[in-house]
Amino acid sequence: MPAFFAAAALVALVAWHPAVQAQAKPASKPIVNLTDPCPIKAENWRGKAFYEILFMFRQPNSGGIGNYFNSLSNALPAPNDVMDARFRALNGDTLKKEFGGDGVFFNGPRRLVANTITAMSWNGCKQRVIAGIPLNLDGTFEVPSFDKFVSGPPVAYKPLVSKRDSRMIFNAGETVYELITPEGSVYTMFSLSLKADPKNTIENLPTLGKRLTLPTGWQFRSRKLDKQMVLTAAADSNPPNTVVLDQLEGNYQYNAGAK
Repeated sequence: MPAFFAAAALVALVAWHPAVQAQAKPASKPIVNLTDPCPIKAENWRGKAFYEILFMFRQPNSGGIGNYFNSLSNALPAPNDVMDARFRALNGDTLKKEFGGDGVFFNGPRRLVANTITAMSWNGCKQRVIAGIPLNLDGTFEVPSFDKFVSGPPVAYKPLVSKRDSRMIFNAGETVYELITPEGSVYTMFSLSLKADPKNTIENLPTLGKRLTLPTGWQFRSRKLDKQMVLTAAADSNPPNTVVLDQLEGNYQYNAGAK
């Protein structure tokens, strides 16, 4: 989700909705505080594999908060199919015993849709290597229901808070894929998931609109960029950065500059 994943929208200009605002209440301390920032860059990464693991804590209000560890920008030691198999074989109970947390969510395997990401990682970019997958601490994630989130699949078409510092670049000439809420807010896809559908690759994105079942009032669109598009996010923004998942666990970030 983690779920990065990963990265992107300057939410100071967000048209803030009550349903989203309710999720932004202060929560208790996450597993690891976001300290000792360090820059990372994943350049020319469109279509490339990455993996994310979220270590979650249950909150008094039944919600959840935790850290997400992401492999973006790190070289992978084996081909995609090998790394995908390693990731799918991970066991949540084993990881909870080793690293702590009340629950673990495996976000992926994933493929990046943005071309390049520059972001701020944390903990001095000290890597947490799990099954040979090198992961960085990239941010915190909040969900309204801990139990529903960790049991999966995640709730689709509901704005969720993703706190991170990132800048995502989509090159001119690329096609972007977007969800539009009934209120007119635009969310741009920055990564896709192969978790529910292994055939949900970047090559198959042109047919995505036909494969999604949207809630009443929601719209899906694709458009070709005539110039570079950049989405940014700040970990300390108020209101916080929000993301939306589709039912295939594609990840979309609020795009303040889109109409």
